[in-house]
Amino acid sequence: MAKVPARRRTQAERREETRSRILEAAVSELMQKGYAGFRVDKVAAAADVSRGAQTHHFPTKESLVLAALQQLYQASSETSLKLIEGLKPGDDILDALMRDSAKFFLGPNFSIAVSMLNLGDHEPELRKKVRAMSRKHRFPIEQAWLDALVRSGMAEEPARTVMNITHSIYRGMVMRRFLRNDAEYTNFTVEQWSKIARAFMDLYTKRP
Repeated sequence: MAKVPARRRTQAERREETRSRILEAAVSELMQKGYAGFRVDKVAAAADVSRGAQTHHFPTKESLVLAALQQLYQASSETSLKLIEGLKPGDDILDALMRDSAKFFLGPNFSIAVSMLNLGDHEPELRKKVRAMSRKHRFPIEQAWLDALVRSGMAEEPARTVMNITHSIYRGMVMRRFLRNDAEYTNFTVEQWSKIARAFMDLYTKRP
């Protein structure tokens, strides 16, 4: 039986494969070194492409960094929405909210975004674009969590309180890491907030 020759990839497929490889390398560089240590030449080397091929897809460092951050945010948003949509009646919604908050705020996305939002007047346009991207991806997640808490039986304002304070606690943990990465303090804070939040939710949750 004659061997069927492998289908040759189209030019568009080759372009997309190269772009994906560059983005994957850029995401890895951002996660490992943050914005301050990000080097476009290191990305090209990791992706095994020429600098010319890289600049064809991403003409500037800013365009490459933003595309990498967009990919991180997109993946994070999809994960959060999948978790929220999978919640069933009787599930521990506070536990789910706290797990999702920990994964996002203590993961690479938020730390990278914070480093880029802290650029001061050095790169104001980049900071503005990062802020817009953060809002674009996070506001729908916040609304989805709020809706889930309301569906669980809470009134909107108490539900908003639980969500906002939960997110604020995890944001604060990120800031504290710059001073001291204290696992014992983190565990204590999470445990105490869980107790306080559950008592608060019991007060404002309608029972069937």
